[in-house]
Amino acid sequence: MPFETEMKRDIHFQKHGHHFGAADAAEYELLADEFMFGQMGRYTRQCYRPNHGLRLRFDTWNRRFGGAAPVAPEFVKTFYVVAQAHVDYHGGEMPYFGRECGRINV
Repeated sequence: MPFETEMKRDIHFQKHGHHFGAADAAEYELLADEFMFGQMGRYTRQCYRPNHGLRLRFDTWNRRFGGAAPVAPEFVKTFYVVAQAHVDYHGGEMPYFGRECGRINV
């Protein structure tokens, strides 16, 4: 299971599943797994947060964002589409992602 628990997966699905057109939590989890653990696409960037080593991925084309905990076995902590207004507020795709990568207070 890519998410830490079934309950956490279901909570994330309720919040974000509709942005992906996922029919159910299992389909949403499959999309998160593919995004976080599959090959990175042309527009996907990856970094590690300095304090916890959380691995982040962000697709600058469709604004998909995900984070995975760097413990064995790795699991998805979050997966969602970032609102364009939020990206714009932070100066665009790369400034937004740079800010997320550098965050240590989360």
